[in-house]
Amino acid sequence: MALDESTDDMDKLESNGITAYIDRRLNQFLADVGDISIDYISSDDGPSGYRVVIGEKKCGSGGCSC
Repeated sequence: MALDESTDDMDKLESNGITAYIDRRLNQFLADVGDISIDYISSDDGPSGYRVVIGEKKCGSGGCSC
């Protein structure tokens, strides 16, 4: 999504201090699978970036830092 794109027909998600917007129909579909969580992952030896998890979080089991 471009920064200047309209969010009028989108659902607002807030997770871990991060705000994101998602298509309403996609959000409804994914809600049946589980909670949507957004984290910023930083790594000392690799790329950093946002990670979107649907359902149970696996980050606490190792391999990344939330």
